[in-house]
Amino acid sequence: MKTVMMDACEGGASASVPRAGRMVKMATFATTTLASAALATSATSVACMGAGESKGGVASDGVRSPTMGSEATPTVVFVLGGPGAGKGTQCANVVRDFEFVHLSAGDLLRAHMKSGSKDGNMVAEMIKQGQIVPSEVTVNLLLDAMRESGKDRFLIDGFPRNKENRDAWETTAGYDCDFVLFFDCPEDVMTQRLLGRNEGRTDDNIETIKKRFKTFRESSMPVIDYYSKLNKVCSVNSDQKPDDVYAQTRQYFAKFA
Repeated sequence: MKTVMMDACEGGASASVPRAGRMVKMATFATTTLASAALATSATSVACMGAGESKGGVASDGVRSPTMGSEATPTVVFVLGGPGAGKGTQCANVVRDFEFVHLSAGDLLRAHMKSGSKDGNMVAEMIKQGQIVPSEVTVNLLLDAMRESGKDRFLIDGFPRNKENRDAWETTAGYDCDFVLFFDCPEDVMTQRLLGRNEGRTDDNIETIKKRFKTFRESSMPVIDYYSKLNKVCSVNSDQKPDDVYAQTRQYFAKFA
């Protein structure tokens, strides 16, 4: 998968890679040298910084898309990666340095789950089973949180998790993301992180973790492939020390400094 992501950022539309190549186990990334990662990052930064600049909030018919109550379309970065890839840790760094608002689709869903509502109870059961909740629930929670923040720069963590999510976002929000930040990490490393974080989450058990990995491979990777073809994926090797991961991550946000 790493090769797919690097080709997408470096070569734009030439990112058509046989599916067999995309199914290589995440563990292969552990063998990638830091020198190679640094070289790939440098090339990726150039491509990704141009991604989304034509968004503009204006549709093909010249009509401005819905915004957060202002003339400017918000800056939106979708943050994807397997469970335990380190998305939350790195998003906190970006928030600190570049004044983005971090919205976790998972956190919003878990808060909704604790609300005691009918929809909340449904979300609770689906998360317990490692499944993806209906897209309209997730999109509406995200858009409500964006409006309430009063800000215009957003990291949307763990979304879109499938094609249905992506379609629902484009239909409801009326604009696409600026780029996708993809944290790439071997499954064995992510498993160790999930089992060791002791956050009291019901989905941090080995059986549910396996289901979540399966869901990510089958549902979320096609979304990343889609954005790769649009030259919108910025890939980060997150099987490194947190500081090294952030050194690579922050390059993609240089234009927001």
